[in-house]
Amino acid sequence: MKKSILLLAVMVFSIATFAQNTVKKSFSGVKRVKISTSSGSCEIKKSSGNTVEVELNHSLDERYFHPTIEQSGDRVEIGEEFNGRNFNGTIKWKISIPDGLRVTFKTGSGDLVVSDVNVELDAGTGSGDLEFTSVKGTLDAVTGSGNVELSKFSGEAKINTGSGNMNLSDSDGELTANCGSGDIRITQIKAEFSINTGSGNITGDKIALTGSSHFNTGSGRARITLAESAKFDIAINSGSGNAELNFNGNEIGGQVVMKASKEHGNISAPFDFDKTEEVENGGGRNNLTVVKTAQRGKGTNRIMLSTGSGDAILKK
Repeated sequence: MKKSILLLAVMVFSIATFAQNTVKKSFSGVKRVKISTSSGSCEIKKSSGNTVEVELNHSLDERYFHPTIEQSGDRVEIGEEFNGRNFNGTIKWKISIPDGLRVTFKTGSGDLVVSDVNVELDAGTGSGDLEFTSVKGTLDAVTGSGNVELSKFSGEAKINTGSGNMNLSDSDGELTANCGSGDIRITQIKAEFSINTGSGNITGDKIALTGSSHFNTGSGRARITLAESAKFDIAINSGSGNAELNFNGNEIGGQVVMKASKEHGNISAPFDFDKTEEVENGGGRNNLTVVKTAQRGKGTNRIMLSTGSGDAILKK
């Protein structure tokens, strides 16, 4: 009998501990939203009207977890407060906003998903993933070790991850992306690019330039395929991997400069070069870089491919 009572008490406690709790609030006259969470994930999407709708779903004991959702003037602040104890459970925020708001999101380890909204967004997570779909405006996003997905974006985006991967597609505008050690994949984007990864690969397909752009990897492979002829400067560099640019059948025009190690690399292109020279890199004749240049057509834009110990490859 005592065992049955004890078992029942444990079951009741477990149900109470993991019960789903929901909080909903609505605000009007909002221009700014600030979200700060410890581990809660957040979904931001466009509202059906001019109000900001906040919905919180969590499975924590409400005696120890205290969410804050407050409005002060035209600003809504959302946060999480704990009493110092550690608890297992889930915290999920769903926030619907009208276009044109300024939003700040910070979390220790939560994920962020944003879709179908025109917004000025500053987002940061310690280890969570970031996902942006059909977003317009300005975006400044950082994750310490999470992955980044960006698609159908239009505007100015600055994205950074310490060790995650990035997948960027079907977008336009001005794009800056940096990975400490992950891979970056870019598909069907028309933009001005600043792309860098410390030790991952960069793969670009159906790329169109709207301004001077560079793609750099410290030790991976950089391979870019264009959707149209390059009318702006483009630089592709790898510290130790191949640096490759494929014009995909489009006309090659501009000042072409290609560099590779004489001992460890090769240079290849579908035309003859106007000039070839060898440059010492501080190690005398045992450390030479081969530099080949050519003028293609009347273009004044510069096309540069360089690698420390891989191959520099230009394809028609």
